[in-house]
Amino acid sequence: MMDRDIPSNLIFRDPLKILIARESRTCRGCIHQHTERAFGADVTVCNKSDENGRRRNHGRRCKDYKETV
Repeated sequence: MMDRDIPSNLIFRDPLKILIARESRTCRGCIHQHTERAFGADVTVCNKSDENGRRRNHGRRCKDYKETV
């Protein structure tokens, strides 16, 4: 059996809908996303702080997500 990252309810749908569903969970394209080069590798972090003043984890979309134009 193959290990796949596509949910079973989306297997036979339009590939565009699968891509939109996958991207809707990530924070790719957010205005708070910032990438820097550290020790020869690109590091992407979120610049937005939560209510306690700590930096948010990058990768999962949060309530403060805003698209770049």
